[in-house]
Amino acid sequence: MIRIVITGAESAGKSSLTQHLGEVFGLPYALEYARYYLEENGSEYDLEQLKELSYLHLSYQQEKVPISAPCGIFDTDLINYKIWAEEVFGSCPEDISTRIEQESSHIYLLCKPDLPWEPDPLRENPYDCQRLYQRHLDEIIRLKRPYELVEGCGRERIANAEAALSHLLER
Repeated sequence: MIRIVITGAESAGKSSLTQHLGEVFGLPYALEYARYYLEENGSEYDLEQLKELSYLHLSYQQEKVPISAPCGIFDTDLINYKIWAEEVFGSCPEDISTRIEQESSHIYLLCKPDLPWEPDPLRENPYDCQRLYQRHLDEIIRLKRPYELVEGCGRERIANAEAALSHLLER
């Protein structure tokens, strides 16, 4: 079972790429659950709610990309929750860190922060995109997980993502 995770800093085109790649490659995909949840329940949260949101995120992913599917695409994974918790609250709940280690089927398309940042009521870091991108890259490397970088704008970014996904799947 392979799970391709589209990840990176805010406003890097992750959701658009997740949907596009799922449709082009004919793979089931799960968009970012946190967006749905926070839009419906409000943007205020504490660390315990973020931890609960990580559980809901995993359930949502399993609903959209069943365990029986040999391959699927996720818009972010628990690495995002770890970085989110550390950035906002200064620490990450141990069970999130433990579950990250167990996500051994994950391979990554890491989106470079080379798109213009677009304001959104749920986005919090307009000036930290490069640093947050580096945090994602460092965590992927620490976990020794396969990854490819996605960069460029418009059609170039889409073509680069398609090529990167093809390369990851050939490994």
